[in-house]
Amino acid sequence: MRLQGRVVEWHDDRGYGFVVTHAAERRIFLHMKQVVRGHLRRPKVGDIVTYQVTLDERGRARALAVRFASQARRHAVRRSPTPRVGWVEVVLAGFGAVLGLAVWTGRLPWFVIPAVIGLSAVTFLFYMGDKRAAIRDDRRTPENTLHVLALCGGWPGAWMAQKHLRHKSSKASFRRLFWLTVAINVCVLLWLAPHVLARV
Repeated sequence: MRLQGRVVEWHDDRGYGFVVTHAAERRIFLHMKQVVRGHLRRPKVGDIVTYQVTLDERGRARALAVRFASQARRHAVRRSPTPRVGWVEVVLAGFGAVLGLAVWTGRLPWFVIPAVIGLSAVTFLFYMGDKRAAIRDDRRTPENTLHVLALCGGWPGAWMAQKHLRHKSSKASFRRLFWLTVAINVCVLLWLAPHVLARV
């Protein structure tokens, strides 16, 4: 029998917390390994989840086969704000436009554009794989690897992964280094732009 409850305590660094069944006060232990595979995020306080209950060797209740409730997902979709175009989107559009002009004017070889697109896709996949590993408590992708991919031109894919997968989007130290890689790419863009525009 599956029950539905709410996560009332969660320790993300240790991968465990407690859930309380609706209309009950009993706290049930919840471990990250019991979250059904396929969910691309970790639990947080306030999440509505469904689960089965078992008892450990000491008779303590533990949650099994935990899933995020579909009602909670639909509610989150309804309450999500209308997407807005921000400065990152503007920089991304300008980055792509200048690269296109650079190729068109012969400043850069034609394969640079598919290389940047491909590197962004690879970076996005690295983020996705790291998030899955975080959820399953598997071996993680080193943060330096993610930063190197962003620095080499894959930052659009990294930004999309942070925005759409909600991965590495709240850790302040990681975000600072990520935006440094974006700034370096933008500096290269600003250096390249006058040379490109002069040949248009």
